[in-house]
Amino acid sequence: MIHFDTTQSPLFHVTVKGDIDREDIRDFYRKFKPALDEAGRVGLVVDMTGFGDISAGAALEDVIEELSLLDDLKKMPRAALITGNRTLAGMVRYINPVVPRMELRAFAPEEISTAAQWAADLPEKKPHRPGLTVIDSGHPDVLAFELDGYMDDDDMEVIVRPFRERIDRGGKFNALARLKHFAGFDPEILFDRALLVMKWDAIRVLHRYAVVTDHQWVRPFVGFARMVSHVDVRIFPMSEEQAAWDWVKEPVPQAL
Repeated sequence: MIHFDTTQSPLFHVTVKGDIDREDIRDFYRKFKPALDEAGRVGLVVDMTGFGDISAGAALEDVIEELSLLDDLKKMPRAALITGNRTLAGMVRYINPVVPRMELRAFAPEEISTAAQWAADLPEKKPHRPGLTVIDSGHPDVLAFELDGYMDDDDMEVIVRPFRERIDRGGKFNALARLKHFAGFDPEILFDRALLVMKWDAIRVLHRYAVVTDHQWVRPFVGFARMVSHVDVRIFPMSEEQAAWDWVKEPVPQAL
């Protein structure tokens, strides 16, 4: 059973109990979507302390519905999950950095009042600004950019254009990414053909890639990049940014 309460404005309270089937999911979203459209902007509390299990069909239905709400995540800037399950709480902490325009946080069952207060305290709307900006490296063989916020598909042109121009000039080069704050990305980026082609071509000509950040969740992705490419990728903490610049500005070996 999924109980949906909209009486605690500006808060939606969802209580999940027992085993969930596909019809439970469909019934919930039939109520949830129009309520969200009407409310405009709310906090979300999902109480899963009484959750039992979910059928495969219901899980698939839920994923499909959640994907359809990606453009509406900005209407729910804070979402609190109430659970005593450490695995679920850990998943929330792990995926929080990559969920666009929504901050996720897990709370223990005895913290439900604190969770509701946190979710209902909606942050002020921020003016839109590009999440990606190019950094002038001052070096012909170093491309650099900064990520600070949400990436939409229009922002990607900021990166694709200079990388494409440098790739087309030939020869190897280095890159540096300063990751200050990642607030998610527009899913359309995953299907951006120009970006995908550029990344594939860049893998073959990049020599060194420095990632400057204090975010620990980046490490698994960097580890994967090392396994699938010959690019020398290293993470530098923000306090060692100058060391990262020195590293990528070292002479790039070129094929004879």
